[in-house]
Amino acid sequence: MLMLSRSRDATNFGINTLAPKFFNGQKPDLVVAGSNIGNNLGTTIQISGTDHAAMEAANLGVPAIAFSGASGSQVSYTVLDTNPTSSAVVAAGIYNQLTVRLVETLLNTTADQAQILPPGTVVNVNYPSVSNCPSASDFKWVFTRTLPAAAGTVDVNICGNGGVLADERTAIAVAGCWTTVSVFSSATLGDVDATTQQAVVEALQPILSCQN
Repeated sequence: MLMLSRSRDATNFGINTLAPKFFNGQKPDLVVAGSNIGNNLGTTIQISGTDHAAMEAANLGVPAIAFSGASGSQVSYTVLDTNPTSSAVVAAGIYNQLTVRLVETLLNTTADQAQILPPGTVVNVNYPSVSNCPSASDFKWVFTRTLPAAAGTVDVNICGNGGVLADERTAIAVAGCWTTVSVFSSATLGDVDATTQQAVVEALQPILSCQN
């Protein structure tokens, strides 16, 4: 049977129907969405299938991360064999290495904690183009917010930022292969408060860098 559905429907089906069959009636520990071809920055998360898939997981009580990359194209999986040096395959390989690194870091730093991520949140990760960053080792990670901070907003105080984070669209445009890591509420799609940001910063501290 074929059923037309959206990415969030696939997440729901996976968590509520498939996962219990494979995990002894349990939900998965973490949902990874992506990596999407094309960045999902700022207000784009409102229409992003990748982010909505992650939001569905978070709303169902499962920690979730949405990954998106600037490079790549929609090609058949067969190019892995027929054209392994194509730009799409190279970009996918680099982004996959980076995704594994972030997920492994998160799982390692939260191994003794009850929650991998704060409840009701989605971590939004965006990779820059691989054009000037030909190796996964070229990339650096910076903690950001999804949208520019409104007057009076207080973010997590890191890297001497005075409590104001750069927004992801601005940060990813800075030269130097910067990957942005933001956290937003799965209920409101807005940036989370400083305390919630701090929890994620602590979990990802081993890979985060200061952009300033």
